[in-house]
Amino acid sequence: MNRFLHVLRLGWAYRIRRSTWLPYPPYQYTIEPTNSCNLRCPFCPQSDPEHAQRRTFGQLTEANLRVFLERLQDTHPGGRNLNFTLDGEPFLNGDFIPFVELAAQEGYFSIFATNATRLDAPTADRLIAAGRFQASIDFAATPEVFESIRGREGDYDLVLRNLRYLLEQSKTHSGVHVDIHDIAPYTGVDPAVSLAQLRALFPADLPRRIRFDSRIFHNFCGHLPLKRTDGVYRVCPYPWTQMAVAHNGDCLACCRDTVGRSVLGNVFRQPIMEVWNGAAYQRLRQNLVNGRPELNAACKDCDLPWSKGQPRWRPMYVLRSLLRR
Repeated sequence: MNRFLHVLRLGWAYRIRRSTWLPYPPYQYTIEPTNSCNLRCPFCPQSDPEHAQRRTFGQLTEANLRVFLERLQDTHPGGRNLNFTLDGEPFLNGDFIPFVELAAQEGYFSIFATNATRLDAPTADRLIAAGRFQASIDFAATPEVFESIRGREGDYDLVLRNLRYLLEQSKTHSGVHVDIHDIAPYTGVDPAVSLAQLRALFPADLPRRIRFDSRIFHNFCGHLPLKRTDGVYRVCPYPWTQMAVAHNGDCLACCRDTVGRSVLGNVFRQPIMEVWNGAAYQRLRQNLVNGRPELNAACKDCDLPWSKGQPRWRPMYVLRSLLRR
């Protein structure tokens, strides 16, 4: 499907008609390599001692990824990005780099979030050879801040070394895109100051494909005590735009439903459009349209629909974001 036409149909269904049955496939897809992680960051549900009991740990297999890619081809998606992020650290799946390579062979641009503890120089070289990608990595300017909320003792130096190597490679490899997010604001420091300190750790002559920004924290559908900040409710666009798939094929409400509160079908056993327009998905959308997010298990504690001043809810922001993908 033509990307622009796809976005127009999406906008009509989401902004104008508030449709629950959608005449188009998802524009964006997320699939989870694994829900296991080697870190326990306080701002992530992985830090919850009961997290493992809520979702059984497992890994995506190459066979199931091939099934998923075949189903994607059947839907003719408008976007050509494939996001390998949901819960967990993707490099804990030993087949992750082959996943990126397989996605590239099928014409997809891989996007993923990693803590970069496993992204040493040999791994980075293999990843670069596998295909074009965009890596999203959280970091901080000082070991004191980073290791208090992100890594363990010694992880700061490890991640800094890995990042410096990856960014150096980005100068000569155009397929390397990296977003580095400053997580220091989680501790209450001035975001502008900490971001400037973080940027100063790296060369000034990096390509524009390397971006630095401050992480905006949300509550992962209820993990953090972040509540409504104003009285304006906004209908969340995710169920009209993207499909999030767990490592076992379960389709979840969105990429922030890392606990798997709302399972809407299984794309390893069902065609994508059957899940996308199934009764569970339509009911989830209808509850959001009706202003009753609390009726959806994944949505009832989420702070995003009530987040004051968020640009992500503005129509032009959504349009530009989708067309970039």
